Amino acid sequence: MFPCIKWILGSAIVALFSLTAGPVLAGSDVLFTGGGIITDGSGAAAKRIPFSVGLFVDADGMTDGRLQFHFHNLDDVYALDQSRFTASVFDSVLIETRYRDTVPFTFVRIEARGSLDRMEGWSVLVRFSDFGVPVNNKEMLPENADALRISLFGPGGEAVYDTALDYPREQAWRTLLDGGNVSVDMRLAPDP
Repeated sequence: MFPCIKWILGSAIVALFSLTAGPVLAGSDVLFTGGGIITDGSGAAAKRIPFSVGLFVDADGMTDGRLQFHFHNLDDVYALDQSRFTASVFDSVLIETRYRDTVPFTFVRIEARGSLDRMEGWSVLVRFSDFGVPVNNKEMLPENADALRISLFGPGGEAVYDTALDYPREQAWRTLLDGGNVSVDMRLAPDP
């Protein structure tokens, strides 16, 4: 069974259901971890975004964790070069099983608030794909590679940066990891 779990934290709604035939889940604890880098180009001038994520979501939808991105060598139009975004407030987390052709993967969508270079009020919408395969994903078939997309918003809610608009077209909506791995570890909670 490939579970789908959705937490809408702001309104404290927790929905747990299955994508395939089978019983509804009683509850889950989920640990989503990983780190790595996406790059465009080569050498010291390459555009690159190292990242790390450590997020725990319990069966009641409570979250604890940290999400971080460090932007390097971005075009001046973004005014983000050498900037670091850090979040520890998670407004919504969606974790579900999806399929690329017949290959299952875990899709994770996170909306989080935090700071950019210690200035509060910034937020991100991040989408991860976890195919369960580590390191050097760009050497693999794209349908079996871990990936992410980052959308960064300023204090007024305005869109400031999106990897979908900045990375090459063939990777625009799923920027494949050049190194690292993301991993969803889901443990079913015991029935009461």
